[in-house]
Amino acid sequence: LLNHRYSSQLALLFLLAANGVYLGNAQVPFPGKCPDVKVMDTFDVEAYMGIWYEQSKYPFAFEIGKKCIYANYGIIDNSTVSVVNSAINRFTGLPTNITGKAKVIAPAQLAVAFYPNQQLTKANYQVLGTDYESYAVVYSCTNVTSLANIKIVWILTRERQPSAETIETAKKILDDNAISQAFLIDTIQTKCPQLGGNGTDSAGEDDLDLDDFVTTSVPNAIEKA
Repeated sequence: LLNHRYSSQLALLFLLAANGVYLGNAQVPFPGKCPDVKVMDTFDVEAYMGIWYEQSKYPFAFEIGKKCIYANYGIIDNSTVSVVNSAINRFTGLPTNITGKAKVIAPAQLAVAFYPNQQLTKANYQVLGTDYESYAVVYSCTNVTSLANIKIVWILTRERQPSAETIETAKKILDDNAISQAFLIDTIQTKCPQLGGNGTDSAGEDDLDLDDFVTTSVPNAIEKA
């Protein structure tokens, strides 16, 4: 089943590319239009602010080679939020980040932008569920043709190492919305620097410790090549 599903997704990917659809963000392609999902009816923006650690997500090109990924949200005004996405480069062990803004379009629906001239008019960050204290499930879907859409899903948590119960609660929200978990990949949240009081990476023993991807996997792959 997974092999058949993968083949179907790959075929769809080539179809989109052949039709000139930009896939630079590498969201997962699906047939048909974006399905209806249930976002939260009410949303406490202030309670949502602060640090969220990424536990899993659909494949996303901007996050390739990254670990220890987290987002830090802050209030700018009544309808605008600051966004800082940070990570550790798995090849160099050095921190990276990108800064943007988000505008609250509707309850639990935000338009996020990281680059100049990006419009903050269409929600591309939908919160399907959160308890504000332990987990959040975030969803984005874009219709790219009349025959296909591309999706991104994130499971975020307040702790780097959340409980199994927290993750199961988040995944149930995906099930309730008929969102596939087959494409979720776990984010590495080990050997990460501790965060300072301002939400930025602070010095620690693990800062210069490259993970097994660099110290073992890459050398082994080169040796076998």
